[in-house]
Parts: sequence; C-alpha cells; structure tokens
Amino acid sequence: METEKIDKFFLATSMLTEPLVAYLRQQWPKPTCLVSDSSNPWTRDVARELGLLRFIFHGPSCFFLLCSHNVHEYASSGDVPGDFFQPFFVPGLPQKIEVVRVQALRFFDYPGWEKFLEQKTEAEATADGHIINTFRELESPFLDHYQRALGKTIWHIGPVSLSNKKPEDAIFRGDKTIAEEARRISNWLDAKDTASVIYVSFGTIVSNSPSHTLEIGTGLEASNRPFIWVIKQWDILPEVEKWLPELEERTRSRGLILKGWAPQVMILSHPSVGAFLTHCGWNSTQEAVSLGIPMITWPHLADQFLNENLVVKVLQTGVALKPQMKTLYVSRESEGLIAREDVERAIEAVMDGGEEAQARRQRAKQLAIEAKKAMEPGGSSYESLTLMIQHVLDATSVKLHDTETTVR
Repeated sequence: METEKIDKFFLATSMLTEPLVAYLRQQWPKPTCLVSDSSNPWTRDVARELGLLRFIFHGPSCFFLLCSHNVHEYASSGDVPGDFFQPFFVPGLPQKIEVVRVQALRFFDYPGWEKFLEQKTEAEATADGHIINTFRELESPFLDHYQRALGKTIWHIGPVSLSNKKPEDAIFRGDKTIAEEARRISNWLDAKDTASVIYVSFGTIVSNSPSHTLEIGTGLEASNRPFIWVIKQWDILPEVEKWLPELEERTRSRGLILKGWAPQVMILSHPSVGAFLTHCGWNSTQEAVSLGIPMITWPHLADQFLNENLVVKVLQTGVALKPQMKTLYVSRESEGLIAREDVERAIEAVMDGGEEAQARRQRAKQLAIEAKKAMEPGGSSYESLTLMIQHVLDATSVKLHDTETTVR
C-alpha cells in the first residue's frame, strides 16, 4: 500500500511539467538554471524545453551515494555477494568499510521500481552537475571518488543548516506559536550540567514499535542520566500511552518527554546536550556534526545505515546502538532488534568520560569548527557555491553570445 502511495505521489509531481514551464517562461529576469531533487527526473524535460542548465540536488551524504553507486557497479564482478545479508567490503572506497548489500542499495533499487529508477538514473547522467549538502572537510575522499565515478562536477554547499544565522531560526522554523514551548525546553536545559543531557529523536518519518519504544525508555531510565526524548504522536499507541506516564513519574527529576514537535536545532545547540541518539537521517546527522555533538546511531531505513558507517567507522564521532544489525527496514512492526541493555551500554560508551569518549567528543568538536569555517567567506562550501554560480554565469554568457552571433 505504501509503495502505491509513493508511486502516485511521483506520478502527481511529474504532472507539474507543463505548469512549471509556463510559470518559468513568465519570469523576469529569465532563470538561468534549474536545481531539482534527484527524485524528480521529469525536470529534465523542463530544463530542455527552456534551454536551462540543470543541477541535481542530492539529499543523502556523498558517502552513501558513492557506496551505493559502487555496490551497483561492481554487482556483476564477483566483488559483491549475491546474498543480500552476507557481509563484504564495499569495493572502490579509499578505506575498508564492511556492509551487507541490503543496506547499501541505491534509492528505489527495489522490485517494482525499475522504470522509475531507470528514469532517475538517466536524468542524473544528463545533468550539468550535482549538488550535495556536505562540506569538503567532512567527506573529502568520497567527494573526489564520486566525482571521478560520475565524470561530472560536484558542488558541495553544506551544512545548509548553518545558513540560518538568527537564533529564532533554530526555534520557530516558520511557526511563532511554539515560542512558549521552546522557552520551557530551554529553561529545563539551563538547569542541567554542561554536556550531561542525552537528546533522543528519530526524525519525522521513521516509526518504532511499542516494544522498541519501551526498551528505549527503560534504557534511558537505567542510564541514570538527564534526557530529552521526542516521541511522535503516531508512536504513542495504547501500550505506550498506558506505560509512558509511569516512566515520566519515575524520571521526573531528570527526564523531559516531548510528544510531537521539538526544536531540534535549538536543543542540539544548548551546552547541556552531550549526546544525540538518532536515526541517522542526513539532516539530523549534519546538524549534530555542525554543532559538535557525539551520536548514538540507530538507523531505520535507506541511506541511514550507510550514514551510521560514516559516523561510527569513518568520522569516529558516534557509537552504534546495535552494531552489525542486518535488516532492510525498522518499522512499527519490528520486534526484538534492540534491548534496554543496548541503550544503556551505548549511552555509557558516549558519556562515561573515559579516554575513548573524550577522543570521540574532541573529534566531534573539531568537525563543528570545520563546518562553520566551510560556510564562511573563503570556506570550502562558500567557495564551492561561488564557483557554481560563476559556472552558471559563464555558461549563460556563452549562450547569449552564440545567440547574438547567430542573429547577426
């Protein structure tokens, strides 16, 4: 059923081709390029109709894009096993990263999506360049390898979350009615010691079963550390709704449970936060990186598994909640994948103040410094975006010159 909904969604977006062409024709000054998400291959026809440069924007990490690309390219070489759950080292990487194939698939590389994946791949191959929300200091070797693999220029422009300079941008996100709740959370954090709080949130899409929710809660309780735990409304099923007040009462002095919305950037920015238990979505990962917060990783689907590898094995700024978990998808129906002992162990590993934890925290802080530098004038992402804009201007000037010459 979910596949049918997604299929209808992409069919619906493709019907915007003619309206978008008509809209862009009316604009003045005329647009010079089109940037579209990689899941909108129909924009290729829009750019072609208007004679525009077209750039593909990728939401995931470059590490994910390179790994999934290489797994696909080497699939028939013998370097990638046919068994989707057999561990192997991703070929063509600058360092050894062991994965299982089911967690290293390209987006939409599943039965029933062959036609859409073919359209998406062709649209990417004919694009004039690719844009990724990352920065060179974070993914330098993977950016270089992926650019060579594609044979196209990659413009790295992140972390885009740092483009919001005003404090209120981290809180309101366009909704000023939540100011009172944000103040309550901020006041609660103000009363906690520096780097003492564990922040727990699994993004906007993934869902946990009641049993997993209970294991997370009891693990947080057993850790005896302050925590903020965000639970989505649709995860509060009857079993959870019955049990949750009991946990809130037992952890009243050190726990804050938020149901629904949370000002994530504001929370992660607070000096009291010392770790982030996350699903490894790339936006959340980038926010943690740019703010110097060590992570406890529990991926649920798609690119999140490879993002975990980047955080834990490459950057070494995180600890896996469940190392070597072999599954394609963690859903509300999933059972027995984690236990409260896993939660307690991972929290202790990140927060215990030992030598490894200190080194992990120092690496996270250094990456935050590099992330901020990347977005400043002269920084790697600032310069990359500047070069991309100049590329568009140069290409537009050449096109205008050629048009004038033809007219003469």
